[in-house]
Amino acid sequence: MKANAFNICPDCAHYRTCVLTTEKSQVWSCSEFDELPPETGAALTSISDNKDQPEMALA
Repeated sequence: MKANAFNICPDCAHYRTCVLTTEKSQVWSCSEFDELPPETGAALTSISDNKDQPEMALA
């Protein structure tokens, strides 16, 4: 999967417990977003890259 440059979920402190959406690869704005320290965000990004998620498509 290509990383979405606008996706904020991998950098969010609530990534693992968030129930607001299952389409975490398509989120670019969220009122619940709390930023993680850079080293933690990198670890979550590598975890999320291993998941099978659909790519965002423009109509």
